[in-house]
Order: sequence, then structure tokens, then C-alpha cells
Amino acid sequence: MTETAYDYAANCRSWPTVEGPFPIGTAEFEVTDPLRSSQYAPTLTPTRRLYARAWYPAGDVTGCRRRPYFTEAEATALPGMMLSLFQQPVDALREGARLPTNAWADAPPAAGRFPVIGFNHGYTSYPSQQTALFEHLAARGYIVLTVGHPWESGGIVYPDGEAVTMSRRIVDDLSKLPVATMMSAIAAPTHRLQLAALRTQVQALRDVSMGRLASVWRDDVYFVLDRLEENAVPTAAALAAAIDHDRRAYMGMSYGAYTAGLMAQGDPRARALVHLDGGIWTWELVDTDLRTPFLTLGTDLWAPHRALPELTPGVDPAIREPVGPATRAGQDLAYERHEAAGARTDGHRFLVPGINHLGVSDLTELAGTPAIRAVLGTEAVLPRFTPIQNALVGGFLDRYLGGIDNGFPGPALTACPEVIVQDLSWLRERALAER
Repeated sequence: MTETAYDYAANCRSWPTVEGPFPIGTAEFEVTDPLRSSQYAPTLTPTRRLYARAWYPAGDVTGCRRRPYFTEAEATALPGMMLSLFQQPVDALREGARLPTNAWADAPPAAGRFPVIGFNHGYTSYPSQQTALFEHLAARGYIVLTVGHPWESGGIVYPDGEAVTMSRRIVDDLSKLPVATMMSAIAAPTHRLQLAALRTQVQALRDVSMGRLASVWRDDVYFVLDRLEENAVPTAAALAAAIDHDRRAYMGMSYGAYTAGLMAQGDPRARALVHLDGGIWTWELVDTDLRTPFLTLGTDLWAPHRALPELTPGVDPAIREPVGPATRAGQDLAYERHEAAGARTDGHRFLVPGINHLGVSDLTELAGTPAIRAVLGTEAVLPRFTPIQNALVGGFLDRYLGGIDNGFPGPALTACPEVIVQDLSWLRERALAER
């Protein structure tokens, strides 16, 4: 595609405003783990060099500059891999380098200590992929910490300007995903067949990067949080002093969503999990009660399949029914015991009709070209996604991490009438009937 044939100016034209009691600061730094390597680097590394960026409640921003969505170096390096996978120019979002966000670069943190949310991005994506949400949370009094995984993120640019993009070995693994068994694990017609398909899926994933990296990414975020708690990052000393580590939550999107679940389960100080449209990549959290309250926000996986003349073998014909409370989602089999699925009052599962998987990101705000927007979802929902995500995630965290008696999810659902509350009684009934 030639430059004259692509409308670069249609992308990155505006950025949503944010409201809250705090101005927003953002800072980036790096931390090196001396005991672990970057196994997907072109040459095995003796240490693991991690990129980290935070959004946080800021104090006096006088003299600070607004941080653009991308720096010039980031504009291609960060989203390029993801864009190329759906046949877009790797620099399609280059105008993001001239798009100011609401965050002030290197602003001093506000006085006090604030809850912290550790974030993992999606496969082939980049650490700042949910900036609109991060800013919304920072303005409300939360610190969001996101980590870039060397040679495993779609792209990262270290503070010194060095860029690292995703290993070709990881990209090649995408063609080896057991798609048929993944679909059956979500929508097989019986509980027994769902679990059998999921076992086959997890076993197959052990041979590819997606079955191996969840624990690696988990440990990356743990490591960065640990160094901050120990005040062992001189370039982030002010940020470290502002974090209340006894009020932690974890959040992720897609591959990072399930990784966040592993983090919430493994950290005794975690108080909440936010799972944004992810799947299941290992067995640890299947048919298991998560130790924290959780929110899952999913998409309608089955919209493309409803019009197919034949369904994939092993898929329940019920997926042809219109999207509704019983529509199956990728995370249904995680975070609860199946015989009591849907019964937890602190487990909140939602679907957003019309949004596609890649639309669960900043792309709904950045993309203006029809070719990208068509991949993200319907034109009816794209302008609504950021407000929906902010209302659900912000309301959930206010209740369970901020300790605010806000009546969640009632007010959030009133503000977002298109959101569907999942009903997992079908899974509970299946599990009880087949035990």
C-alpha cells in the first residue's frame, strides 16, 4: 500500500477528555531482572530488561508537557506488529506522535499513597494500549503500572530510545494455535466435552509461546512491583513512594487478561481482578474460585459464525442464537467452581454487543480509516466503547479496591444500557447434571 493510497490523517485525530479530582501524570522507567533471561531475543540474554510505564494522580503540573499518545520512535515500533497482522501499514497510527493525551510527562505525584493496578497488554500489542482507561483511573486516584516484555510485546521503546519488537518465532506460533479445540472448549454442547476440549487445548499450547509466557509475564509485573516496594528504582523513587502496596489489583486485556488472573490468584495482597476479553491458556484457574472479586468484560465471539452454513464440529448450535445473557465467552470456565458458576455476588461478567476483540483497546479512539474500524466493531458501538469500559472498570475498582459504597454494578449498567450481564446458570446446571 503506497502512502498516497492510505489516509494517515484520518487516524489519531482526537483524544477523549477525562474528569476526576486529580491531574494525570505519566512516567516511564526500566528495571533489569538479573536472574532471568529474555528467551525470545535473537541471542539468549543473561538478564531480563523490563520496560515499565505508570499513570498516576499528579500534583503540580506547572512546567510539565503533555505526553503525546506515541513518541516519534513509538509510533511504528509499538503498534506495527499488530497492525500488520490485519493488513494495515505498520505506521498507520503515526499521527499519534502529534496527538496529546491528558497525561503530563514526569509530573510529580500527588501527596498521599494510592492503590496500584498492575496491567498486562494483549498478545502482539503494546504496554499503553489501554491509555484511555489508564487516564480515567489515574484521575480518580489510582496508579496504573504497565510492563513491556522484551521480544514478547508487539513493541517497546526503552527510555534511552532503544526499540525492541516481537520475535518472529512468537508471530509464527500464531499459525499453530489449536483454533478448533479452543472454540469447542468455549461452546461444546456438554460440560464434559468442554473440559475435554480445554485439556486438549492446554496440552497443545505447551508447545507454543502462548502456553509458556503467561507465568513469565506474571513474574515480570511482580518483579517491577517488588522493586518499587523496595525503593530500588532510583528513576522512579517519587512514584514508588506514592504506591500503597496493600491495595493492589490486576488487570489485563486478551492474553494479558488471563495473566492478570494468575497474578490476582498468586498475590495475597490483591483485592480485585479486571479481565478484558481474554481466554484461557493454562489449567490453574479452570473450575477454581478466584480469591478476589473479579470483573470480566467480553465480546460476542459468535457474530461471524451465525451466518455460516455449517458450524465447526463440536460447537453447540445454540451459538447461532442472538447475543444475550447465555452467550458463551472465552473466560466462562475460569474464576469459579463450575457447580456454583454465576453464584458469586462479587463476580461480575459482562458482554458488549457489537465490539470485536481488537476494539477492546485504544483503537476505538485512534482509528479513523474504515479499513481499521471495520475490524474493531460496528459504528454504533465504537464511539461508546471507551465510556462503557470506563464506567464498568472504574465503578468496579471504586467498590472493591477503593472501598467506595457506590452500588456497583447498578449505576454503571444504567449508564450503559447496551451492556449484557452474563448468566452462567447454563454452566452450573451442566456441571451439576454431569458430576
